[in-house]
Amino acid sequence: MGKKIPYDEALRIGRTEPNDSVYAKENPYGYKLNVNHPVIRSLYDRYKAKVGESILSDAQRKEFEGYILQKLEKKAIVQSTAQKGEQNEHIS
Repeated sequence: MGKKIPYDEALRIGRTEPNDSVYAKENPYGYKLNVNHPVIRSLYDRYKAKVGESILSDAQRKEFEGYILQKLEKKAIVQSTAQKGEQNEHIS
């Protein structure tokens, strides 16, 4: 085995940046969610347990992402509507 290097050094060598977003960076697999994000990871692990798999197939991953993206969009719409309502209250 090779010598271990610090994480920051590995990032520099690999010329990559950590992704703190819930959305994945562009990738050849077409995945849209970053399953390494703490919030998404917990949902991803729960979904894997629900379907009884430790590793999801591509179809299962797409189904998971579709469900989560739908929830994220709905939450964004609700938050946007609530913010508009708050703004209207201040105007009245």
